[in-house]
Amino acid sequence: MIHIFGTSHVSQESLDLVEEKIEEINPEIVALELDVPRLNSLLSDKNENRGSSLFVRVLQFFQQSIGKETGVMPGEEMLHAYRTAEKNDIEVALIDQDIRITFSKLKNVSFREKLKAGAQLLVGMIFPGNFEIAHEIPEEELIDQLLLEMEFKFPEMYDILVEQRNKHMIESLRKLEKETDGDIVVFVGAAHRKAMVKEFN
Repeated sequence: MIHIFGTSHVSQESLDLVEEKIEEINPEIVALELDVPRLNSLLSDKNENRGSSLFVRVLQFFQQSIGKETGVMPGEEMLHAYRTAEKNDIEVALIDQDIRITFSKLKNVSFREKLKAGAQLLVGMIFPGNFEIAHEIPEEELIDQLLLEMEFKFPEMYDILVEQRNKHMIESLRKLEKETDGDIVVFVGAAHRKAMVKEFN
């Protein structure tokens, strides 16, 4: 059976959820919203996105303004889940699309959308208080609202960061489901959970 849990990448609640569900379900596999490069980056405590280019700063802006609220990109709680699974001798599966592919697709976003994102980046830098960081996993209503806003303002980035990665992770889970009769616990950012749960209910 597949158990899917949504997390917020900066919340203590997410770290507690990871430990609670792994202990409670004792799964055969823990599946994470990670890929090999991203996991290696988290394990080495290095930020592979460092740099001064506008493109890199726009990506970091999205993680700050939306990702930390909804869990669009993986973070500390995924590393915690990985280490908790390893400590309990549980197999770990990385189900997300390779981040290098995701970034490559983002480079092809239209100039107009990049310009709009750049303008909002400047607003975020000048008025950083506009974006609150969630310390609890956000309610589904808030997640839906933020995703709708992202889809409306930045449809190409939304498709690449959310929709395409949802499809990739769903396909990865379907393969895992065929390989085991045991329980699979899945931790993904809260923004991805709703779409994935629909596929496995």
